Amino acid sequence: MKYMGSKNRIAKFVLLIMIKEANEKGITTWVEPFVGGANMIDKVPSDFQRIGIDYNEYLIAMWNEIMNGWLPPDFVSEEEWKDVREKMDTKYEKHYIGFVRLCCSFGADWNGGYARNVKKDKPDAELLNSTTKSYCRQSKNNILKQLPNLQGVKFINGSYDEYSDFENCLIYCDPPYKGTTSYKTGAFDHNKFWQWCRDMSKKNVVFVSEYEAPDDFICVWQGEIKTNFASQRDEATHKAVEKLFKFSPTNVQ
Repeated sequence: MKYMGSKNRIAKFVLLIMIKEANEKGITTWVEPFVGGANMIDKVPSDFQRIGIDYNEYLIAMWNEIMNGWLPPDFVSEEEWKDVREKMDTKYEKHYIGFVRLCCSFGADWNGGYARNVKKDKPDAELLNSTTKSYCRQSKNNILKQLPNLQGVKFINGSYDEYSDFENCLIYCDPPYKGTTSYKTGAFDHNKFWQWCRDMSKKNVVFVSEYEAPDDFICVWQGEIKTNFASQRDEATHKAVEKLFKFSPTNVQ
């Protein structure tokens, strides 16, 4: 799924590191407290018990409905998109709201604008062909490609800190990055999050994707990618250094 801050491009690199550690420690449960577009968890081997958590109830409703056989639409007009934003739960079901506000918004940004089709002279195009691409249809197709690899994943709605009882799990966190466009959750308490990671590391292995981390977290991988989502930049697209961190109290000098 196209998603704000998607880790699809780096998954093949960081997943090897995390799976290796899980295997070495005999861990068979994978937990993602910020599952988002499920672009990491869909690549985790199915012999793991996989749990995807997200604070956005509409996103989780969408995933669960799709897992139960619901097919998203091929096209959502701008008028319908605006109506969904304005009327939300008074008129539409949560799974449909999730699809429209994420998969039909540019960059899958909950607060972003309507994602128009590539050819402006054919705004109502419903089919993909050589000249016209429906953003909505592309999002649907991407989800359907993911679907076989999501079988068995348990999707749960909630904040990461509501689920602090996990033990002997590999916990992969992809939180809202500090200094970037905020998610639906609004203001995110980064200090609270890092302390939660420290606490969870006592009985689990915890990895975090971010640009920077406190000194007691070590960088185990980094790679440069192009991104559109940083809030402070000179150009619409710029290069950022993605990093994968792991808690290591001995790293503090």
